[in-house]
Amino acid sequence: MPSPDRDQAKAHLNRHWGDVVHGVAAREVDAEMQERIEVLISAEGVTFPYSLPTQLLGKLTDHRLDALCLQRGDGDDSQWDPRSFATAVIVPWVRANQNVLGNSGDPYVSNPLRQPRILPDPPNVRSNTLTLWGHLHDVLSQVETHDDPAYTEKVFRAVLLAIYDKLKERHFDYPTLRRVSGAQARYLVGGILASSQAGEHALSIAAALFTIAGRRFALWDEVHREHSTTADHATGMVGDIECRREGTLVYAVEVKERRITIADVRSFEEKLRRSDLTEALIAAPAPTAQATDEINERLRLMWTQGINLYHHSIEDLADVLLSLVGEDGRRDFIVEVGGQLDKHAPPSSRLSWRNLLESVLDGGQTTG
Repeated sequence: MPSPDRDQAKAHLNRHWGDVVHGVAAREVDAEMQERIEVLISAEGVTFPYSLPTQLLGKLTDHRLDALCLQRGDGDDSQWDPRSFATAVIVPWVRANQNVLGNSGDPYVSNPLRQPRILPDPPNVRSNTLTLWGHLHDVLSQVETHDDPAYTEKVFRAVLLAIYDKLKERHFDYPTLRRVSGAQARYLVGGILASSQAGEHALSIAAALFTIAGRRFALWDEVHREHSTTADHATGMVGDIECRREGTLVYAVEVKERRITIADVRSFEEKLRRSDLTEALIAAPAPTAQATDEINERLRLMWTQGINLYHHSIEDLADVLLSLVGEDGRRDFIVEVGGQLDKHAPPSSRLSWRNLLESVLDGGQTTG
């Protein structure tokens, strides 16, 4: 009897999920289908959120299979065992993604899923779930009616997009590092800055650094920041990050994931002059060799006029500050980065941070 190849299924799942996480998957099903999918994925319990992607992934992996089938039978090549397939493929994937569909080691244990096929109105179920059973049956029946691998793929990707939307609302549980060396801190900072969403990551790292500095050295008691895509003029903020003491602005930071230019310096200078702030920093990679002299001359001129504007890379700032705050401070910094990403960043960023922390727990960068 055929059974979806589990390694092949995991490869399909990881490939399509990667497209969703990195924003290259589009919703290609009609509005009615999309609404049914979203209702099923957001349903309470684990029955509907797990069964929908399980049935579709099995069908996608081996299109001869019946998407409505729940139990393997005799003599019919379309029949298969979604229950064991879910336990082997979907359950570990869900655990790796913050249990976004609910925490279950055997989501097909419920009685309505322990029958030969998915029915639109199975017996002995709560009346308030009949609409959900109807939605599940309709989605999978359409897949069977189309009998087209390309259509099945579109529906499956629509399901993953709905799961990703659900993941956006979840608070991530990050691994806890009991000890954090300087080398591990550098590894984590470098790793998150090198991954996608570079602008958001740079801003989250910088905000975490200045938050820890304020706590440890009593430099300020509040650190405000905006999303990386929000323009300063839209918020009235002097910089991407503002540090305040007893309500008074005492320090501002501009954060760039790219090399700074003289235009960046002049733009920040203009905002500083309007605010009467005299202490500020640009956290960004070094300028090109051609721009360095002009930028240094501008910074020198600003100093003569009463404005201290500094420039350091985020990596250099992290290296110095995290060596000064000690191991307790580095642990606090790691927690603060997670909090910044939870509040401001998409799930892809939070997954990147979690994976970096897990790699440290697994033995990477253990000394320093």
